Amino acid sequence: MSCKIIRQCIVCFALMFFSTAASAADNFVASQPTVMITGANRGLGLEFTRQYAEAGWNVIASCRKPKDATELIAIGKRYNQLVIERLDVTQDKHVSKLAKKYSKQPIDVLLNNAGIYGTLEKQNLGNFDYEELKKVFDVNTIGSLRVTEAFLPNIQASQQKKIISLGGGMGTPSIGRMFGGHYFMKMSKAAHLSAMGTLYADLKKTDVMTVMISPGRVDTQLMRDSGWTGPSIEADESAALVIKLIENLKPEMNGRLVLYNGRIVPW
Repeated sequence: MSCKIIRQCIVCFALMFFSTAASAADNFVASQPTVMITGANRGLGLEFTRQYAEAGWNVIASCRKPKDATELIAIGKRYNQLVIERLDVTQDKHVSKLAKKYSKQPIDVLLNNAGIYGTLEKQNLGNFDYEELKKVFDVNTIGSLRVTEAFLPNIQASQQKKIISLGGGMGTPSIGRMFGGHYFMKMSKAAHLSAMGTLYADLKKTDVMTVMISPGRVDTQLMRDSGWTGPSIEADESAALVIKLIENLKPEMNGRLVLYNGRIVPW
């Protein structure tokens, strides 16, 4: 094969790649709202993806390893307006690259769902693993802030303008219901609440809503990692309640932590 033919093949491949990247959202319905979901490959993220797609929304479903997300891929095959994207919320380059790709796409609801509990044994007094602490913080606290900052222009360009971060209940300690252990998860969620509350303060003169929603004790891998063996609710039920809450957010919920049932939690 001549060098000229090889160069032509390389050019054709590059054009195909960039054409695919540029047209990732071509199947989006302009009249429908758009949601972006992080951690969409399992648990609540998977349910949010399925239910928003069923409702006809344009869905950007992101996760660290899309090729391994078999259930997410199966959902994607059923809905043309669902796009699966690779995104590691702990990586600046991943976030900036995806934000650039969707720079002209309004996002009505940004759903910061990606989160980890971390290894339980490594966050109990006397056995702290500070590398584990960094990992939990990077996902739960910094990750949601990193994604929110990058996609804020997309949210501001949309109709609904909603920034939603999941979790937070463990970040609101009070003497009456304090319990030991679970340091890293509690610390990361407390910092997460602080970050989102500060974001609210910066945006309160705009029409962007910033709300933290606690989805309850949901039967997911994250809950199992916590060691919880008590009562729980199924992911599909929790996701449906959270979606309904997002749809019907009230002005007094802006900047607050709200339970999936609509009750505002002081913090």
